[in-house]
Amino acid sequence: MDSFDHPSGLRVRIDRARCVCSETCASLAPQTFETDEQGLVRLLDGGSDPEAAIRTAVAACPVQAISIETPGVPS
Repeated sequence: MDSFDHPSGLRVRIDRARCVCSETCASLAPQTFETDEQGLVRLLDGGSDPEAAIRTAVAACPVQAISIETPGVPS
């Protein structure tokens, strides 16, 4: 599982094994997510989309391949 820490404090995680190549995340938060040559989600270094865009992309993933954690908030 790949992850990165967004400047807002969120930890964004992706599970490429669950990805079904919908590319919804990359269209909603293109500075944070992209799809690779196989069509699977990949995190971009220093993802700079606003927190709201990342949360929207997470909610829109049809297979929950992306998750977020907020420090201090139980998952």
